[in-house]
Amino acid sequence: MTELFNANLNIISQRWPIIASALQRVSFNHLDAALVTGQNQTISVNGIQLSSRHDRLSEARLFIDTLPQETKTVTVYGIGMGDVPSLLIDNPQYTQIKVCILNLAVLALVLAYTDQSEWLSHPSVILSLNPDAKLDYPYVAISPELSLCDEAHARLRDLLVMELNQNFANRRHRLDDPLTLERFKCNEAQIITDPDAASLIETMRTDKAIVIGSGPSLEEHYDYLRALCKQSNKPVMIAADTALRGLIHSGIKPDIVVTVDSLIDSYHLPLEDTDDIKLVYFPKANPRVLENWRGPRFIAYGQSNVYDALAQQYPKLRLYISGSVIHPVIDLAVNLKAKQITLFGCDFGYCHNKSHAFWSAHSFKQEDVEERAWVNAIDNRMRAARHWVLDGHGNRITTDLNLRAYLRYLELYITRHPQVSFYRASLSGADIQGTQHKEPGA
Repeated sequence: MTELFNANLNIISQRWPIIASALQRVSFNHLDAALVTGQNQTISVNGIQLSSRHDRLSEARLFIDTLPQETKTVTVYGIGMGDVPSLLIDNPQYTQIKVCILNLAVLALVLAYTDQSEWLSHPSVILSLNPDAKLDYPYVAISPELSLCDEAHARLRDLLVMELNQNFANRRHRLDDPLTLERFKCNEAQIITDPDAASLIETMRTDKAIVIGSGPSLEEHYDYLRALCKQSNKPVMIAADTALRGLIHSGIKPDIVVTVDSLIDSYHLPLEDTDDIKLVYFPKANPRVLENWRGPRFIAYGQSNVYDALAQQYPKLRLYISGSVIHPVIDLAVNLKAKQITLFGCDFGYCHNKSHAFWSAHSFKQEDVEERAWVNAIDNRMRAARHWVLDGHGNRITTDLNLRAYLRYLELYITRHPQVSFYRASLSGADIQGTQHKEPGA
């Protein structure tokens, strides 16, 4: 190791001996590291710069400026080139600075080639090797390290990315969104006359429920679900909209289908086969879907303020949603008083090298233009995916930022419902904290 590494390590050994021991054991030889020079110098790791190469201190000040003015204790997620903690210790306002290591090998690399002794030796600094998976406010997140974090910190990284992207993600859900307002107007007659989804609580109350998403792992269980449908005492089956075509194609008829997205069109659904299937929909639903649905329809709202005015005028059941149709599907099952919920096809990633069950493998006819175009679009997105999540085996599967966010929001929901036992039918999809794996039929 270098003299710089030994000097930095000497300080860490005195203050945090467990971290020093870990640093002595870790290797950074697997990292593709290079020095990058502009007006300043920085280090690139696997193609990601740890800081600006032009004005590192100005960049660090931008990070710090995101903190509330009255902040005294601050958490820093990641180290980067050490510029943020170096500036924080210069301000006596910050009485405690907790610096959380997101990638031990990256830290070892930085310590080997840069002098970090000033902030490492400062009495206000606490270095943390295993930060809690819950966010510690107020904080600064060194964004380059979010793409380099160790697998052990994947959930923490995802929570940080969710917050950083929240304003962008919420743009589609503004009160004045033109498409939302147009859909509310188009569907006003149904909103007024269709029964409240809350009425299902009495007619479909259940102890056990099966929730069906359209993730690729659903294909593992078509045979099981088809056999289950023939049983008189089967659990209530609630499916997401894009799962329905695959289910019907495989001879499986769920009790309820939930649709919430304005972009789901009639070609996504086998509408001619929806007799006796109940539809729970949000007011944004496509009018073509509502007009051609053959089974009974029920209306519900999301819990966001987009629906507040409607809820005041026409009160309906309000269901949890944070981006994915799976959220209200699960919340509906909880509202039906289910104490055991088993998740099928809730993958939040591209396992089996597919984007969706059925859709990615089905041979559509030439005249199925819209279906083929949609499959092409979602499969292209899958092939372009560069993010990852851990599956039930502990292996990485590719995913997108939005899917990863939906997963973490579901995990937060699960923690708020300790009275419900959540199971997942497959280990192929994302590992969902708060659930247990249970082989169907076991």
